[in-house]
Amino acid sequence: ARRLQAELRALQFPSECRGRPLLLHSLGDRKSGWGMGSMLHELTVALSLAYTLNRTLVLPELDEWWYAPEDCRPRGFGCYFAPLSTCKPSDSPHILPSSHFLEAPQQFQSGAMKLVGERYKRFGLLWWRSQLLSCLWRPLPSVP
Repeated sequence: ARRLQAELRALQFPSECRGRPLLLHSLGDRKSGWGMGSMLHELTVALSLAYTLNRTLVLPELDEWWYAPEDCRPRGFGCYFAPLSTCKPSDSPHILPSSHFLEAPQQFQSGAMKLVGERYKRFGLLWWRSQLLSCLWRPLPSVP
């Protein structure tokens, strides 16, 4: 687990973001109607995809995550959670939207184990997703 966490930290918090290949993922807006569980599930899938593609996962700079109140700054995921990355979309022209992969659920679901890092497959999909979630689920100290 420590090795994977170190790899994820290196991927998400590189020393240089300029020109870094990025995977852009949107959490959806009020119209999406997604529940918290499905958002977190899809966010772990996006991080798994970023890991597989050796891209840093980023959220839109104007993240309109609908769970964040309108008066919260920063608006969006950062209202409650530590940043996913030191990088932002404006840092690189090498941006690939996660929607290219995540909008084909049948094809994607059947290949879920393909997105588990090769050296970690022996631990299984639940272990893998749990590790990814621990990287993403980092509430800010100000959140009660």
